[in-house]
Amino acid sequence: MSEQAIVTMRPWREFSALRATLGACLRDLGGITRFVRPGQRVVIKPNLTANAPETSGGTTHTDLVAAIVEAVRAGFPSRIIVAEGTGAFGTRHETAFPTGGWRQMATRLGVMLYNLDAGPHDEMRIPNGRYPGALPFSRLVRECDVFISVPCLKTHITTDYTVALKNSFALTPQWKRTEIHREYQIEASLVDLNRIRKPDLIIVDGWDGAEGIAGGTDFERPARARLMMAGNDPVAVDVIAREVMGIAHQRTRYLEWAIADGVGIGDRERIALRGSPLDELRRRFMTPAEELEILLPGLTLCDLDACSGCRIAALAAVSRFRYQRLNKPLRLIYGGEGDIAPQEAETIIVGNCAARRAEGLAGRRAAGCPAPVPEIIAALEETGCFCQACRALAQGVLAGLPAEARAWLRLSAAGAEVFQGEKVDRAGWHVELVIGDCMQRYVRILRERAAQFDMDAEDDVIWVRGCPPEASVLQEGLRQAVERASRAPERAT
Repeated sequence: MSEQAIVTMRPWREFSALRATLGACLRDLGGITRFVRPGQRVVIKPNLTANAPETSGGTTHTDLVAAIVEAVRAGFPSRIIVAEGTGAFGTRHETAFPTGGWRQMATRLGVMLYNLDAGPHDEMRIPNGRYPGALPFSRLVRECDVFISVPCLKTHITTDYTVALKNSFALTPQWKRTEIHREYQIEASLVDLNRIRKPDLIIVDGWDGAEGIAGGTDFERPARARLMMAGNDPVAVDVIAREVMGIAHQRTRYLEWAIADGVGIGDRERIALRGSPLDELRRRFMTPAEELEILLPGLTLCDLDACSGCRIAALAAVSRFRYQRLNKPLRLIYGGEGDIAPQEAETIIVGNCAARRAEGLAGRRAAGCPAPVPEIIAALEETGCFCQACRALAQGVLAGLPAEARAWLRLSAAGAEVFQGEKVDRAGWHVELVIGDCMQRYVRILRERAAQFDMDAEDDVIWVRGCPPEASVLQEGLRQAVERASRAPERAT
């Protein structure tokens, strides 16, 4: 008989029923002692995204991790460590878990809190890996006896969804995660990270979960799923989680690759479901594309059964502009199946599959498999659909700044970097000057990750608000930027 994976789902209607629900899930899997034995070192990794509050659905509940710690103790481990890495933690163990009651929980239960971004990490290359290069990987997790992953149930704009496989992204440090995003290699990295060390036990926090865009710092739509999942195989857990969220029809490459590379079991016939029937707990989540269409009236995202390569590229590109005004109707087409309805709109055809399907249709094209995100962004800008008033404003004020201030300055506006000083790349500390209301999301990310660069989240990230800003407001922002940059000798050490 072929090996089976086990996934269980239980309703979690009252938050106070947390321990009873967790206990039922663990019993469905054979009990905690099936996973934890005396003397073993156990690492528990929650999903804390930019210190988003628990009510957002984007962050694992502290109480759930506390209950897991209590359950794990029944296996008499030698040590229990709660570990996570997020740009909001900085790069020291002392600055980890600053909010959400995590430190109080650790003190009460006598467990160690560990900042994965503080390391150490080992450079890892695996045979026939998907990621084109080495991946720094947490030594703590690689060497532990039992690895328990506690993700949330979420859709996600750059990976379609995020549950078990995606929760291992923080096993490589923040600087590398940023690099992977810039390379658009997140799907490849997720497969390889799970090949290096996959979780032994997965417990999914589905009290809320997050739907829509639900990536980075954007958790505006808690899904209120009211369920808990658990399993012994990250691939199987993801397969069932996608059915629960109603997105199983989407072709997501990193899940398909993980199955092909033997990370876990994706064959539905080999996944044993326990607990409550799936149909009783299914709750369709809003997709990132659907939320983008709400945020940008006049936008149509035409997904012709695309794989995640072009879908993620298209959504990532559009997302850059989502706080800017859309001046006229815009449509993006990606995928190669189904009909294309007629529409009076600026059209961008994304990827090779869409190009074949939309042959003869007028519109800009971004070719590739998948299409490169920078090319899609360039096509979006060429349409003239989005307001760019603040970018011209930023370019106009740059010449008036002293040369010594420009050297330590990054200037951004209207969804793009306008200028980067010659010393910004060579030092962690620098000054960020951001112009325009449409840069709200970018400013939020900068401030969340400021500690990674030894920057002050408020003083070193200067946001000049307005659409466009009034002259007096802009001048005050410039004054602050010059004043902060003048401190470069004392700060950039």
